[in-house]
Amino acid sequence: MQWALHTDEHFDLVIQNPPYHKIRSRSTLDSDLRSAGIAVPNIYAGFMALGALLLDAGGQQVSITPRSWMNGTYFSHFRRTLLASFGIDAIHTFQSRSEVFGDLGVLQETIIVSAINGPQPDTIRLSSSVDHHDTPVTRHVSAAQVVTNDFVFVPASSQDAEAVKWMNCARYTLADLGMTVSTGRVVNFRSREYLAYEPSDGAVPMVYPANITRQRVVHPRDSVRKPQWFRATEPVRTKFLVPAGTYVLVKRFSAKEEKRRLVAAVWSDDGRQPAFDNKLNYIHCAGHGLDPEVAVGLAVWLNSKPVDDYFRVFSGHTQVNAGDLRQMRFPNLGQLRQLGQGSHRHTENNPCGHLAQRPIR
Repeated sequence: MQWALHTDEHFDLVIQNPPYHKIRSRSTLDSDLRSAGIAVPNIYAGFMALGALLLDAGGQQVSITPRSWMNGTYFSHFRRTLLASFGIDAIHTFQSRSEVFGDLGVLQETIIVSAINGPQPDTIRLSSSVDHHDTPVTRHVSAAQVVTNDFVFVPASSQDAEAVKWMNCARYTLADLGMTVSTGRVVNFRSREYLAYEPSDGAVPMVYPANITRQRVVHPRDSVRKPQWFRATEPVRTKFLVPAGTYVLVKRFSAKEEKRRLVAAVWSDDGRQPAFDNKLNYIHCAGHGLDPEVAVGLAVWLNSKPVDDYFRVFSGHTQVNAGDLRQMRFPNLGQLRQLGQGSHRHTENNPCGHLAQRPIR
């Protein structure tokens, strides 16, 4: 990397399989990269940026990396810088996480991206295979379906493309709707002194991802082996608890092969302040609870198959970050309320996600 930072050589082709390692803020490596105008959170993106700097006009760079640089706030500066001068002409995705670099514990999807030092081509070749032994399926799509001002989407199939097109009908972010999303405040191993297995005077619910089952929050739940009660006095209560009310909880992590990437449920209790585990995101309104019907509508929307399909195109890893949810689009408040009002008509065998099958305008 030091050689790449200081060399005067340029190339017409760069092929790289860079290492994966988070860059510590204000470290020597971070400072060296920033001196070259490169601000990235992971060393693999640093290699991509340096390779791009060493390309002649019209030169090509081919990189095999995780997909995480294509969305999210952490890589936004890197994306803007790269896409301002380079055009993506081909993307290959590997569907299996276990067969490609599985021995390294990589949870994100692995991709191969070809980029040209020059303007964005009108079309991009997209291909996909289960692993590096499988025969890829290839198609060509308009660059506008892949490269946007904010993200790079990878609609590897026509079904993926339909999911992106369907989601374009939703126009509002959570901020537009007067809501925001935060990560649960309680880190289990750091808060053991406040946790209890049995309820007592002053104890409040401690809610984990395992309390979510079939899109509902069950508390307490017999199968949860962790302490499900939180006991604390001020000022600890103010630090860890949220006001009583209605919130939408979204699991931050899903298993590699879990059917749904997005799993949401409504927590509603007007009498007790809950404590939410750090492995949950919770949607709220300025730190307080939501309108109950809107909350149910949000959960219906997030649990619907089209939105889950879209999120899989949008995000290449199994984690659902608060930043991802902030950037997603939703129906307006009236439409969310309608979804919430209609949810009672659906049973477990007829998921409420079916309500969101029709386009929202």
